[in-house]
Amino acid sequence: MKSFNALIISLTLLFASFSGTLQAQTTHTASMGNQYVNEVFFSLTNGEVRTSPRNLWDIAFFTPAFSAGIIVNDGAGVALYTYPNAGISGWETFDTTGMALWKRLYNNTTDFEDGAFNRNALGHPDYGWGIYSMTSHDVVGDSLYLIATPDGMYRKLQIVRKISTQNKYIIRYANLDGSNDQTDTLEVTPHITKQFMAFSFANGIVDREPDAADWDLLFTRYNAVVQNTYYPVNGVLTRKGHTVAEAHPVAPDFTDWTDLTFAPDADIIGHDWKTINMSTFQWEITDSLAYFVQTDNGSVYKVVFEAFSGSSTGTTTFTVQAISTASAPAFELSGVNIYPNPAGDYFRITFSSPLSNASAVLFDLSGRAVAQQSLGNALSGEISLDGVARGSYILRITSETGTLSRKVIVR
Repeated sequence: MKSFNALIISLTLLFASFSGTLQAQTTHTASMGNQYVNEVFFSLTNGEVRTSPRNLWDIAFFTPAFSAGIIVNDGAGVALYTYPNAGISGWETFDTTGMALWKRLYNNTTDFEDGAFNRNALGHPDYGWGIYSMTSHDVVGDSLYLIATPDGMYRKLQIVRKISTQNKYIIRYANLDGSNDQTDTLEVTPHITKQFMAFSFANGIVDREPDAADWDLLFTRYNAVVQNTYYPVNGVLTRKGHTVAEAHPVAPDFTDWTDLTFAPDADIIGHDWKTINMSTFQWEITDSLAYFVQTDNGSVYKVVFEAFSGSSTGTTTFTVQAISTASAPAFELSGVNIYPNPAGDYFRITFSSPLSNASAVLFDLSGRAVAQQSLGNALSGEISLDGVARGSYILRITSETGTLSRKVIVR
């Protein structure tokens, strides 16, 4: 699977003290239903949180105010294509001539925030579907798309603008013949406790997922690269903010996670812990394989898969073992915005309400602090990137009421 520096080890030593190892092991099932018609949100401490119909939504917006991430429900068959013949000026003359050669866009399975709409991004200030404005801090749409939904409808679509300071999206969509032309303003703030705000062209904003703080794993169907081709797979994605390490081969009683390499990629668990036996046409689980999930409060859980039913019931059987829990779980701060990201000169940090004795520290992927800034009780502040090399980092905001860690990129 993917390789990443052992960031989690350093951050653990810096930020959390742990209680003794816990050995409680429980067996769970998560059922996506016949032909995988559902998605299952699962908590490592509380079990299944919610089962949602897969076809409930078409696109979804990552909820932080200064994010431009937009995904499509490709697991349900939603297909997104870049319109190559014109920019936004081509709305009235939009046609599907040569569509077979158009570029289909898929979500990045390693990062929830890097959705299909962002795959043409060239780097800040270009976020794929639009360009970031240094004046307004909005992202202004510059692209047209064709989107096909499972109900057989084809629509032309533009993400008109992300009004960052108000956390609103303006989108425009219509049938290919120009009928049913609609412009909607979508208020994200009421959904800020969720990882995404989901939208259906038929029903508007829909309630797809529980609060982000209430779940850890998502059992779902999505498109992933299999033998150099995107293909629908059924697997497990990890909530943003968590990190995961794969251990293989290991004995059944293996729990020594401290020397493992953890990564923030959403699909470290993914789909390839199982394979289909082409003789029996039964799913088989990879032997001696374990995953260790460290949640954003520092707790560590061991996950081992036992069985997978396939399309008849879409049921995964697995065990969860609490290995180490943070002795004082940190409250995750909300209402924090970090922008621009990627950045060249500075990261600006704003808060929806004042924090007490806040500070910001930028860590490289070995856990070494490379920049820091006191934010005090202000509603905003900046952390300078002077002398900071290009690359990926973790920006950690800390106050008396909680903490927040975000992956950021310096360009």
